[in-house]
Amino acid sequence: MYTYYKAKYARRKGGTANFFLIIATFFLCICLFIGIFWWNGQSTETVSLPQSYYFVIRECESTTASAVAGEVYLSGGAGYLYEANGKSNVVLACYFSETAAQSVCRTLEEKGTEASVMALKPQEFVLRGGRADYAAQIAANAATLDSCARLLYDTANGLERAECSQDEARAAVRGVTEVLSGLRGQNADGIFERWNAALRAAEKKGIEIAEGILFAKDIRYLQVQVCFSVVQAKEYF
Repeated sequence: MYTYYKAKYARRKGGTANFFLIIATFFLCICLFIGIFWWNGQSTETVSLPQSYYFVIRECESTTASAVAGEVYLSGGAGYLYEANGKSNVVLACYFSETAAQSVCRTLEEKGTEASVMALKPQEFVLRGGRADYAAQIAANAATLDSCARLLYDTANGLERAECSQDEARAAVRGVTEVLSGLRGQNADGIFERWNAALRAAEKKGIEIAEGILFAKDIRYLQVQVCFSVVQAKEYF
């Protein structure tokens, strides 16, 4: 009888031990799963865009910003209003080198127009988790926009110097709008929602100005708009 109960107790003890072993294994698997999920979620990519732009601007009070923008536009400048850190700035033009921008500033000052150079470049930002997979696509988007901006810059200068016809200028602007539309089509994922909205805004501007007679100042405005999309990339992602 003693031997019977002893064996029965041993079986019960062994069953209990197996039960706790199963429970421990289960929780270990859960912990491993959570750990793997957490680790994957920590995947990061730093997006560092190389573009730099030099904007020739006129600083003004917020109360007079619209009037100054209109004045700049009528005089042949882009007239793009940019507000940052509580300050209002009206952009006359955008250049790809500081030397060129400073040279324009000196010319304007000699003519009695106050102007300064505002150098801007995109800030670095970090993408985490699944968003990190889009770092290369974002960089490619920015590079494409930079190419569009340079084409618009050359087109505006060519039109102003009578080295570019209306048809050639219109073809360039429409080419840019098609590129912007194409980018939006490729950027179908949710991470690009705000970026695509900026591309759409520039695309609409391009379509608008291409419908009538093109002026260099209109093309400069579009160029500045495209450049600011790149500069503000961090805000969109």
